[in-house]
Amino acid sequence: MAVFAVPLLVGCYDSAGAFSVRREMVDVGQAHVGDSVKASFTFRNNQKEQLAISFLPECDCTTVSSNTMRLQPRECGKLEVKVAVESEGEFIKYVYVQASGAEDFMTIAVKGHTK
Repeated sequence: MAVFAVPLLVGCYDSAGAFSVRREMVDVGQAHVGDSVKASFTFRNNQKEQLAISFLPECDCTTVSSNTMRLQPRECGKLEVKVAVESEGEFIKYVYVQASGAEDFMTIAVKGHTK
């Protein structure tokens, strides 16, 4: 009987930017109108110094577990995003993400559809 070891990559993805995110979009699948759905996003500080990352939801129906995340060099941190499903059909909600001192920002998104 042979035993094989398969390495499991659990960390964040590397990037040339100040930070990286494992996934920019999470598809939560089906939900009912009136429900709330949750998604997790993992960020990594790619710099050699501490980094602050700010999060701004696009609307009141989207909340984040923290408005700012401080990460040490090469450290990862998790952000929880909660979306209230308000109408029928497909939905996609965005959170704007910006590193301290940067002018540019990126977006992460939670998407799904109602039953």
